[in-house]
Formats: sequence, structure tokens, C-alpha cells
Amino acid sequence: MPTLVLIRHAQAGHGFRDFDRPLTRAGRGQADRLGAALASRIGSVDIAVHSAARRTTQTFERVRARLAVGEHWADKGLYYADTEDAVALARAFDPGAASALIVGHEPTMSATGHYLAREGDRDLIGWGIPTATAIVLAFDGPWEGLGEAGCRVRDVLLNDPAL
Repeated sequence: MPTLVLIRHAQAGHGFRDFDRPLTRAGRGQADRLGAALASRIGSVDIAVHSAARRTTQTFERVRARLAVGEHWADKGLYYADTEDAVALARAFDPGAASALIVGHEPTMSATGHYLAREGDRDLIGWGIPTATAIVLAFDGPWEGLGEAGCRVRDVLLNDPAL
């Protein structure tokens, strides 16, 4: 059963051009805790893609320091991506991959989670998820068949110092 993890980047600072906003000290801690929580819950991911924006890149790097990650890359298109773009990206993942992670922005990450989650699980995902939140989805079938209401929500890891 393939697993897809959608992450909203950790807390970023202000006073920079939006694309260049770095993580704050609190954001670095959020990303570290999230990486540790993901490592304990899912162990590893075969593929990871993150927006090329500074805050998503930094979030990914801090998560990757704690979570085993296979193939990974930055995708400039994720900065402006909508749900359709994020789903198309996931549908193109290597068919041999059992798990994948996407680090992106709001409102795309929560909207993508809502789109993919089956009807009874959608209430587990809030609209406008907080920074450093991960939505862990599982589904049957190949990546190319990923579609609306086809995933079970395995976990929602909220930005929480207790993670």
C-alpha cells in the first residue's frame, strides 16, 4: 500500500522576498521534531520532492536529517502549484516507489490532502494547516492511479512541541 506524505513547510521569517524567506529558530525546531516523528512512524521514504523556495528547502533538509530519504529533488513549479499540479507530480513517481514525500505551501498541501482523502477521512485534515504539519496518506494501486477520494488518512502530524 503506497504512502504519500504532504508537508507544509515550517515557520518562516519575514522581511525577505517571499521565495527567499528562511526558517525562523522556531521553524527549525518544528522541522527537526517533524522529521523525528516521521522517522518513528514511517521510517523512510523512497522519493521526496520539495518546492525550491528557501523555507521548503530548509524544512526538507532538516526533515531529511532525521528521516531516511531516497531519491530527492527541488521542483520550482511547486512554489506556484495547485492541487492538480501536486497530484500530477505524485502520479508521475516511479512505480517501484512504496513511499513519497512532498514539501510545499499552503493552501496547496491541505487542499491536496482533502482532494485525495476518502470522504470519511477529510475531517481529519484542517483547511489551512499550520506550519510543519504532515498529512500521511495511504492508497491501493499504482501512483498513476492516485485520484480523488482514493486515500486513507493514516496520520496528521501537527506542529506540536510534543512531537
